[in-house]
Amino acid sequence: MSITREVLTRMGASAANADKYLDSLNAAMAVHGIDSSLRVAHFLAQLMHESGMLKTTVENMNYSAERLQAVFPRYFPTAAEAAAHGNQPERIGNRVYGGRMGNGAEATGDGYRYRGRGLIQLTGKSNYRAFSAWIGDDVVAMPERVATQYAVQSAVYFWERNGLNALADVDDLSTITRRVNGGLNGFAHRRELLEKARRALAELAARGAVELHAGPVFKATHKVVPAALNLRTAPRAADNTRMATLAQGCLVEVLGAADADVWVRVRILLDGALREGFVAARFLEPLVRGRARTAVASEAAAASLPAAHMQQGRADITRARDGGRAYPLGEEGRPARGGRTTQARAAALDAIVDYLDVAAPAHRRYQPQGGATYCNIYATDFAYLCGAYLPRVWWSGPALRRIAAGETVAVSYGQTVRELNANALFDWLEDHGTAFGWVREVDPTLLQAAANAGEVCLIVAQRRDLNSPGHITVVVPERDGAVARRNARGEVVQPLESQAGTRNVLRAPAANAWWLHARFRAHAFWRHP
Repeated sequence: MSITREVLTRMGASAANADKYLDSLNAAMAVHGIDSSLRVAHFLAQLMHESGMLKTTVENMNYSAERLQAVFPRYFPTAAEAAAHGNQPERIGNRVYGGRMGNGAEATGDGYRYRGRGLIQLTGKSNYRAFSAWIGDDVVAMPERVATQYAVQSAVYFWERNGLNALADVDDLSTITRRVNGGLNGFAHRRELLEKARRALAELAARGAVELHAGPVFKATHKVVPAALNLRTAPRAADNTRMATLAQGCLVEVLGAADADVWVRVRILLDGALREGFVAARFLEPLVRGRARTAVASEAAAASLPAAHMQQGRADITRARDGGRAYPLGEEGRPARGGRTTQARAAALDAIVDYLDVAAPAHRRYQPQGGATYCNIYATDFAYLCGAYLPRVWWSGPALRRIAAGETVAVSYGQTVRELNANALFDWLEDHGTAFGWVREVDPTLLQAAANAGEVCLIVAQRRDLNSPGHITVVVPERDGAVARRNARGEVVQPLESQAGTRNVLRAPAANAWWLHARFRAHAFWRHP
């Protein structure tokens, strides 16, 4: 597929810079297989972030002493060392990159000579040598040509050499970012650019301005045998590797063996998106030739289902009322999610969290009592004010059959609709969520980034014993004094949550990954743009 100037300008590039690189980008992407909407979107997101929206092709090493300690603490562990190098780009480059990536020692000057260049910063003498062999021209002797003549080609080289098309196919922004950056620096901005690219490509395709190509075809080879099977991030059974739960009969594509055939790497179609992970091989059964069914979402039918609400706008349904929980909030002055920028949308989410004030004793709608807790009430109220449909009540089986037959069915409590608890919301999101705009996530780092960008984000877990309550929480934007818990690599391990339950919490990360507890059969992360 070819992109247009508008794709780049909508992502933040100036028209002049878009025109400067457009033809080269289209030619290089076509030759090297960056040809599906996901591959193009991920490639452009990383390229735009690394180049400052196509403004720069040479790494700026001009850091103040304070920034040196923040960005490169390993190389400037003391204030004195940072002060001795501050605002001296050449000395900084030689200190940071000297003696590694094929560069000579700091005194040779290789660190600064082979600093980052190109639209995705090619760094280090070894990489310059490898790129020379790939492009068929010697840039080791004249490294500045990477920034001028080969700015686009060096970016495509890096993308191809690191196998990033395969990661783009399964929408793995976290791993792509780590391979480009070495960590998760600028992750929120990269995700924002990815969403801009997706929207621009989809909207331009709808106008016929660009042609979207599908990614790799999902070819089911096996199905899941047990009632539930964990999809894991690595071939080992541990709480921190659980990525998603696959239901019995779920179709998977086996990509290859791992760990002496005990584990296999698989690809699945999870709520309309391709994902990859590992499962235990013994829990899969090969599909009989000729009898494999294509994994087709039932969203055409689900999309025609109407939302179900008890009477809306009732002024007596308030936060302070102990009752009326089947009805949506109706008190006057309630806020709504709005704003065009991610910052404005995140601020709107914050305002809604503060308005609901789930921990306030006066807000009896959410307070636990008599063994009852109201995590589902809080989550659905939050989504309702944000304009994301998460049902407090949903159609009964007979009502769904009447709707499918073309009838218009009125909402009648206990007759055509029933209340949903957290266990039931888990199933509703699996069955109908994508038809109402919900997007499945598998990575808490991405989930927190989505919340920070003003999206409605949830964590929901279903109990093994369905007679016991499940749990659902809201993931909210980070702000001063309230942040997610991250590990040493910068990955989110406990998002910033807001919840009702046995203990109501306005904003705080959980002490642990509660959704991985053995009492839960399965869990899921969801976001609503």
